[in-house]
Amino acid sequence: MGLDVAVFKSVSTMEREFPFHRFQRDPVTGECEAIHPGGVNLGWDDVTACQWRVGNILHVAALRETIAGSLGEGSALEQLVLFSGSHAGDVINDPSFDEIARELRLIRSSTDAWVREFIDGLSELMRIARREKNPIVFV
Repeated sequence: MGLDVAVFKSVSTMEREFPFHRFQRDPVTGECEAIHPGGVNLGWDDVTACQWRVGNILHVAALRETIAGSLGEGSALEQLVLFSGSHAGDVINDPSFDEIARELRLIRSSTDAWVREFIDGLSELMRIARREKNPIVFV
C-alpha cells in the first residue's frame, strides 16, 4: 500500500492522439472513456498524462512529519496530500495549486532527499494538471 497520484489526459489530448474516437470525461477526475466507436480498450498509459508514486505508507508518514516540522501543522500539503498514506479517489483541483506551490517554495531549501523528490514530483503534477485542465487524482 502507498500513495499514488495521476493526472488524466484531457478530452482534446485524447482526441488528438486517437482521432477516430470520441471521449467522455469524468467530471470529478477528468478521466476519459471512449464512447465512440465502442469496444475500445485503452490502457492506463493511454489515458494518463502523468503518474507518480509518492511512496509507501511509512514514507508518506515520514514526509508528513518532516514537512510539518517546516510548515507547521495544518498546511495545505498536509491536509490535501499527506494526510494519509493511501487515499485513493481524492482529487486536488487547480484552485488549490497556488497554495500548494507557495508551500513547496517554502520548503524548497530542504536538504532532505525525500522532500526534494516530493517537491519535484508534485510540481510536475501541477504543471501537467494545468496543461491538461484536469485535477490531480489519488489512485
